[in-house]
Amino acid sequence: MIQSWWQACEALPLKRWVRILFATTAAWIGLLVVFTLAQSLDMSRLGIAHTIVEIVQGQSVIMIPWLGIFPAVAITRARQALLATPTLIALSELVMLGVAAIFLVYLHIVFVYAPFLDAPPAQILDQIPLINWVWDPVMIALTALLGDVYAGSVRRQASQTEPAADHIILRSGSQEDILDMADIIAVSAQGNYVALISHDREWLHRATLAELVVQLTRLGFIHIHRSHLVRSSEIASCARERGRVVRLTLRSGQGFPVSARGAELLQAHLANTASSRLALPSQG
Repeated sequence: MIQSWWQACEALPLKRWVRILFATTAAWIGLLVVFTLAQSLDMSRLGIAHTIVEIVQGQSVIMIPWLGIFPAVAITRARQALLATPTLIALSELVMLGVAAIFLVYLHIVFVYAPFLDAPPAQILDQIPLINWVWDPVMIALTALLGDVYAGSVRRQASQTEPAADHIILRSGSQEDILDMADIIAVSAQGNYVALISHDREWLHRATLAELVVQLTRLGFIHIHRSHLVRSSEIASCARERGRVVRLTLRSGQGFPVSARGAELLQAHLANTASSRLALPSQG
């Protein structure tokens, strides 16, 4: 799961990662304000003396884990949406992430929040209403929805830069050329550019791999590595180590590494296509 989350970070450009971090931090601040006001109203209704500063301090401390949980969930779901991760795999990742998040919250209460209040952890846990634990998975689900919305905006931006799903615009100064994506068998990241690879040549295009993922997966490409996508129909053979694919060779003879995440996507793709009935010949 940690590897999957790290690949989620790598699958998004830094600028977009920062936008997600900004959005989730703003959501965290908004929840802090809401929870502070709610607690202040409850204490006033019960006649308990308090100050806003004290409540803000307490709420800030107990909510610290969510500063990491929110962006982790949002980035993971955005990556899943952009890479068209199979539903079962996506749900499994989110459930595992949610369980880990709730466990982290529990540990934080025991080892950080209870000492902050100078109270026994058992007493603090007994005083936390059950509804608070129910809210945790709800907030995780809402954060995943935020990642979905963000991925949708990325897809819309990408669609505005392409004339058609099977073409891509190559810009060089004032000149614009339209490249037929049917000629492309692989795409590789090269810094701020991507290399569009055909059987006999390459074109450099100023874009990130994440910006092209949605368009390319619709055309039968598989994101086998954080830096590479290949056309599934061009796969000639694969090399395996310890039961999983670690490298692919295309019909053109070009080879590409396959990450653990890429191997999962490859297996899911083959399972959902007619070509999956024919096992890939193995190199080892």
